[in-house]
Amino acid sequence: MRRSFHHHARPTFRAARLGTQASLLGCCATLVLSTTGCTAAPLGSEEGTSSTGGTTATGDGDGDGDGSGGTTNGGGSGASEAFLPARIRRMTNAEYDSSVQALFETPLRPSVEFGFPPDSRQGPANAPAGPAFTVNEAQRVDPVLADKLDTAALALAAEARQNGTLLRLAPCAAGQAEEVCAAEFVRSFGQKAYHRSVFQEEVDALVVGTDAPYHVAADGYSYEDGIEQLARIIVQMPSFLYLTELGEGGGTEPVIAMTEAEIAAALSYLLTAGPPDSLLLEAASAGILSTEDGREAEARRLLRTDLGRARVVQIVREWLGIAEVARRDKALSVYPDYPEVSHSMEEESKAFIEEVLENSTGTWSELLSADWTIADDALAAVYGVPSAGPEARTSLASTGRRGILNQGAFLSVFATNDGSHPVFRGVALLRRIACLDVPDPGALGVVVSLPPGDGSITTRERFARHSSDPECAQCHNAIDPFGFALEGYDGMGRARDMENGLPIDTSVDVALSSDFDGSYSTSADLMQALSQSDVVRTCMARQLFRSTAAKSGASTREVEDAFIATWQALPEDQQDKLEEVLIAFASSPLFIQRRTEP
Repeated sequence: MRRSFHHHARPTFRAARLGTQASLLGCCATLVLSTTGCTAAPLGSEEGTSSTGGTTATGDGDGDGDGSGGTTNGGGSGASEAFLPARIRRMTNAEYDSSVQALFETPLRPSVEFGFPPDSRQGPANAPAGPAFTVNEAQRVDPVLADKLDTAALALAAEARQNGTLLRLAPCAAGQAEEVCAAEFVRSFGQKAYHRSVFQEEVDALVVGTDAPYHVAADGYSYEDGIEQLARIIVQMPSFLYLTELGEGGGTEPVIAMTEAEIAAALSYLLTAGPPDSLLLEAASAGILSTEDGREAEARRLLRTDLGRARVVQIVREWLGIAEVARRDKALSVYPDYPEVSHSMEEESKAFIEEVLENSTGTWSELLSADWTIADDALAAVYGVPSAGPEARTSLASTGRRGILNQGAFLSVFATNDGSHPVFRGVALLRRIACLDVPDPGALGVVVSLPPGDGSITTRERFARHSSDPECAQCHNAIDPFGFALEGYDGMGRARDMENGLPIDTSVDVALSSDFDGSYSTSADLMQALSQSDVVRTCMARQLFRSTAAKSGASTREVEDAFIATWQALPEDQQDKLEEVLIAFASSPLFIQRRTEP
């Protein structure tokens, strides 16, 4: 009787699995991929750190803001400093999920189901949201993630075997040599996984010889056992987990062009957070992705897909720090209804951004200033208006609430668990919306202490004491007006005009030598000014570049400025449209050229 195959039943198979995992850690954690495997070429040095929850990775530390709205290099052709570095980057958790879903035709989201460690992030940061963007070249595979990846691979391959997907992907007709069929599976499945042709050396390493993983699993058992083992290994290989931007390799030029296959992968993961579809692969095979017109056409097509829309929504939510509002904790004694409406806030932010993109102007200005939202009954009650339904626009014209920064998600995230926080909100607006640098107190040698609670004064009065301290005044004179303008909303975004029996003052004077300087009575007035600001619009372009470039900070400032020059060359009516900004990057030379020098 043939024994059924179980992972824990075979010591030799366990050894093979551990060997693969060790290879994964040794190769992916610090080394660059060559065309046939791992090469001991260390990645370049990076500045600062970015981290989330238990995972810390090296990356640029000064992506919070730059205060620059000008340009350099005008596109940078011929200057190696004006291009991103040749590199590899590990897929984000969301990109991994999309990739295995496409490979195995499964609805599973392994990063969620098996608890992958949070992605490292880069870009603008401030408490309590942390850094912004998950697309980050500092992502690594640590031992915890390696174990989770192995668990996910086991589950994915087992499911694919059970539902017949594996044999459909690896057919082997009667009379065919099973090793030949296995080799063909590695080529076809590997090409989809690696986004390139599989080299013969890679096929041989997996299939040929009694010590090859295929034979370790299949000999004495079954062809399907061997194919299951191969599938598990391929989705743990560096060539699957990492996306390359290395070009053909072997040249000595300071600037190289990415291959068509690399461009297809980069374009797809940029605009859909998933692997290339068949049409994009056809475009790559035809050699048209190396042309600006070819990339623009494909970018426009991808952004019209459901995955493309979802990707833009994800970028905006990460940028604003609101992607995980439903995971925020609030004191139930203060905000007893927060657990119910926090999920409504998350859905509101998604639906609102989608509505602006799909059925309205698609502009950053409208995201900041719209007098409507998409709110269910529970959230509309918090806003004090009747809901028009979960798929219709609910008017906020009567409330004075304007744009995404006056919505519950932003106001709840940038607050404490039992109150509002003008500094959190003010720093978020300066760094994330205006790209103005706000140094962290620790970097200045300043010890921060939260103003003590005082039920006899308002939150604004408590925090205003910062500006009377000479050590704090310079920064807080810039930060506090933005936070104080939002004091008309409590720590979960409910409107208020009284606190502790005292009237709340939301009037502010902004004086930063910027085009949004002025006196404002309410946050709605401030939002309107920000929505019309050239400084804020330029910041939007910078943040979209950072979200997709996988890096931000001083080391990429020149290429970022080069992109701003490209963006400024767009027709004025397109400069405010989020999708046009992404298309401008995808179709520019900056997208496909990489520098090989440090």
